[in-house]
Amino acid sequence: MWIFSLFCLAQWIWRRATRDDAPPMPFSAQIYLGFIVLHESYHYLTRPSLHQWPFMRRFFRQVFLHYPYFRLNVLVFEEHENAKYSKNSREGGHCNKEIATKAIEENDLSPFVKPDDRALFAFHPHGVLSAGFAFNGAHHMGFLHAHCRWLVAENLFWFPVMRDLLNWMDFSCVSRSTFHRFMATGQNVCLIPGGFEEATLYERGKHRVYIKKRFGFIKLALQHGYKVHPVYTFGEEYAYHTFPYLLNFRLKLNEFKIPGVLFFGLPQCFFLPCTDVDLITVVGEALILPRIEHPTKEDVQKYHIQYVEALQKLFNKYKSVYAVDPNVELEIY
Repeated sequence: MWIFSLFCLAQWIWRRATRDDAPPMPFSAQIYLGFIVLHESYHYLTRPSLHQWPFMRRFFRQVFLHYPYFRLNVLVFEEHENAKYSKNSREGGHCNKEIATKAIEENDLSPFVKPDDRALFAFHPHGVLSAGFAFNGAHHMGFLHAHCRWLVAENLFWFPVMRDLLNWMDFSCVSRSTFHRFMATGQNVCLIPGGFEEATLYERGKHRVYIKKRFGFIKLALQHGYKVHPVYTFGEEYAYHTFPYLLNFRLKLNEFKIPGVLFFGLPQCFFLPCTDVDLITVVGEALILPRIEHPTKEDVQKYHIQYVEALQKLFNKYKSVYAVDPNVELEIY
């Protein structure tokens, strides 16, 4: 509708410039463009707090609590499990299978994340439509009192209704100014560092993350003295079927902010993920970073390496219990 309306507007302007008897635009295009003008004016003239709707967040959490979408979706906080089973929480970097299995059986839904804890949660992998980020993050009871801002791609805010839905549920665009605005107050933030590229790398059954060139979130965490939690979702790799070919070409499209993934999920509705999936998200222990107001390139690289190592360690620790293939390797791009 957006493309059609712009085409009609351009055609009308051209005809008005070249003819005296130009016909009016189609009524549907007039209505749509009028709605866009009113919608954008409202967002421009009103303060951001008016765009939020806390009821919507509570509503979605209750819906997914009582009517789970996936066969199994569980959120595991490593710090919480270690506190409960401190004697057996570490075994040379490998997971105690009994503890990990018990975490699934208990499926603790009590809120764990503290509000305004100066914590940054980095979710991996992006997947196609970020099922782990949504179902085991934004809409999970474990983050009920976290007072998090959920940062997503800016292009999702280009569409009027989509923008309002995201605003109602505490989502914001993942821009540098957004980070600084929320981090200045100590508010928790959540994001998917892999972005478009990680979605493009998606292949069913493969564990892939795009992190080698993602330094920005580490730099911001250093500037504001935030701790960083690596978060990994097992099962994300089976949520969709995708076209796995022409990877280099599709990654090239990402440079122009064009998504490079062709996918389908349910036969009844292609963009919904497959339901026969065990979606298990593990929130790793925090990587404590110092506060460096003006970090050098070397500072950022140093702590970025530590973060990648922490993510790799988290994956290796839990893959034997939560991954479909316990011998799978994490592919880091």
